[in-house]
Amino acid sequence: MVENLRLIDELIRIGSREKLPADKVAAYQKASEIVWYWLFTSEGPVKTSIWKGYFEDIRIDPINLNRVNNSPMEMARYIIKNPNRDPNIATTVPGLIWWVKNTFSEPGMNAINEQTGCYLPMGSHTARYASICALWYERTGDAWFKEEAYRYFNHATYMSEPDGVVQTGHNWGTEIWFSDGYTDYIRHFMEGMAAIPEWVPAGNHLLKSSSVVQKIKYEKNKISFSTYDNQSEVVLRVTSKPKSVTVSGAKLKSLTKLNAEGYLWKKLDEGGALKIIYTNGNNVVVVLF
Repeated sequence: MVENLRLIDELIRIGSREKLPADKVAAYQKASEIVWYWLFTSEGPVKTSIWKGYFEDIRIDPINLNRVNNSPMEMARYIIKNPNRDPNIATTVPGLIWWVKNTFSEPGMNAINEQTGCYLPMGSHTARYASICALWYERTGDAWFKEEAYRYFNHATYMSEPDGVVQTGHNWGTEIWFSDGYTDYIRHFMEGMAAIPEWVPAGNHLLKSSSVVQKIKYEKNKISFSTYDNQSEVVLRVTSKPKSVTVSGAKLKSLTKLNAEGYLWKKLDEGGALKIIYTNGNNVVVVLF
């Protein structure tokens, strides 16, 4: 459901800008509210833990015996990125993480099994669980989730061969699933490293942006990029403390706590992490020392 919600939310958000018909936007809003209500009802998966998903190679399951890890983990990702939708986020997200760990962890290794209908550890599912732990650490600062993310990401790396081939899992031989190895697997690592920038190799890298990045240019001492929206939250790994950060020509303030428009610099062993919030423009220039 949440992947559909992500699409509907974005259509609602950009409705006026993209001149979508008002009746369509209203219909999207109603659909979003219906789905969100159902998810938390006494019959919804948040309360029942009946987390299922469609897998074309799993038999029809009319009595709901099968369980999957990806649905609750993507639900957790959605809530972390849309915290205002769930007033009980502090219990909902850890509950989802612990349910997946207790239900799908492979005994004796830091790996996550796909589903009860195919109870085998896989790289993409292990990386998904790790990415949610990393995002929750970024939000809460709880070190247990950082360590958990580190251990499961570390295990997931063993699915990647020296030639770049990503194996499905330990038990699959040379069988490769493109969706798991080259879409899910990669994006989970990208999201996890963006949440914990010290894990990113030193250098100048834009790690994440809450708005779509339309173009970017890296120069020796400068990074320039533009986003679709005139407001965004951005994280970069950079080689040095910024000399200045401007958005559409206006200078942003250096802050000690990033709770308003401005930027926050955190020194790392090599270079540092730069977090930016801006609300009045979409052309960003970071000049480094």
